[in-house]
Amino acid sequence: MKILTFIPTLNESGTIGEVLDQIQELGLEIDILVVDDNSSDGTREILQVAERRMPLKVILRPAKMGIGTAHIQALNYAREMGYECLISMDADGAHHPKFIPAILSAYPSNDLIVGSRYLRTDSLNEWSSFRKLLTHSVHLMIRMSLGLRFDSSSGFRCYRISQIPDVIFSGLRSEGYDFFFESMYEMNARKLRISEVSIVLPARTYGHSKMTLGLAFVALRTLFFVTLRRARRIGR
Repeated sequence: MKILTFIPTLNESGTIGEVLDQIQELGLEIDILVVDDNSSDGTREILQVAERRMPLKVILRPAKMGIGTAHIQALNYAREMGYECLISMDADGAHHPKFIPAILSAYPSNDLIVGSRYLRTDSLNEWSSFRKLLTHSVHLMIRMSLGLRFDSSSGFRCYRISQIPDVIFSGLRSEGYDFFFESMYEMNARKLRISEVSIVLPARTYGHSKMTLGLAFVALRTLFFVTLRRARRIGR
């Protein structure tokens, strides 16, 4: 099976090298794709060195184009290059590669596997109380609006490329973090087999969250429109 691991980057010089090494240390036959949104902190230089010593493809984009568009570009790349399986994960150390074998173990019987923060009570132990409250509130809001019982905002995922509907590759309205719940809604609406694997998320190890108030507003707007889309489907 041809497996591709995809990592979006934006100023991740403090962690991307270690994440790439951790993937290599798994000893699995996995190619790696990094889509970089014009990093200015040395991330690109680290990637250029890594390209010479591991099966790594780097796509350098000219500007900050959004994490959602990076995921869509990675899915299209995986399909065009004949990969059967695409694993997506963050570059900041929040998604540890050690969970990849557990995610792959669920692959044979599922079309989408999600690394979930909500299956274990200790998965967010290192987070602040405020951040836990915010995360759980968002999870509940999306669950009530879209009927998704999964961790729909998690970017730690495994896709069976042959089963992903075309709308995911070209028909979504989301460009940022809203990609995660919108894409999952479309896959769930089409009755793809979706499963979860428990993961543990540490406190942020480097830098700061890239979720701004502006991006949060855009995500809420997308949630509103996707909720209307769901209502129209149910009303048919």
